[in-house]
Amino acid sequence: MTDSSLTRLRAANPFPRPLTVADPDLFAQITSLPRDPRPATRQASPRRRRVVVVAVSLALMALLASGALALSNWVFTGAVKPRVTRAEYRRATHELTLPPGYTWPALHIPPKTVTAPGAGGGHAVSAAQNAWECYWVQAIHTGDTPAQQRANDELNQLLDHNVIVAPSDASENWTPPNPPRGPYAVFADDGGFQWVRETYALAAAGHPQRLIDSCRANAPR
Repeated sequence: MTDSSLTRLRAANPFPRPLTVADPDLFAQITSLPRDPRPATRQASPRRRRVVVVAVSLALMALLASGALALSNWVFTGAVKPRVTRAEYRRATHELTLPPGYTWPALHIPPKTVTAPGAGGGHAVSAAQNAWECYWVQAIHTGDTPAQQRANDELNQLLDHNVIVAPSDASENWTPPNPPRGPYAVFADDGGFQWVRETYALAAAGHPQRLIDSCRANAPR
């Protein structure tokens, strides 16, 4: 900025520079006045500021922790406790059919565990499937053709109405967004469902070895 600009600014200033008064008597008069009784505002010490910062940080951490807890609760609200799973299993046993002479196996769930909704019904579907497979094998050994046909029909009914194949990218605990009203079992998208369907077709065509192996591996105890 040039000297001429400064000169114009000083001329336009409505508050000219105050005069400097060097008066010892005036100074003594001012300093002899009583002090302001109000406490002076103290600047927070570095230690006090640090305590405040720590307190605010702890409060933020508590909020984040509570938010994480709420988020985890929101994510896992779909999980159900053993009493719910057992109730699902009992309800499914009244909706599904077992072969003559078979009874529903007891459902053992470890305490303090959770399962996905519908897991109880899935256990019942698997139990019925295993029972009908072994009933079919027994009918083959005894030559009971009507029993063989009934087992074939019951197993295909289970596959058609009580089995759902999960999407290819689904997790192990996937549940259908709109589950059916009845009990259902979830198969992974790994070819297992197609293998079971083919096993029943082979048995119906007179090649029951895979059905026999499945019964031996999964027979109700």
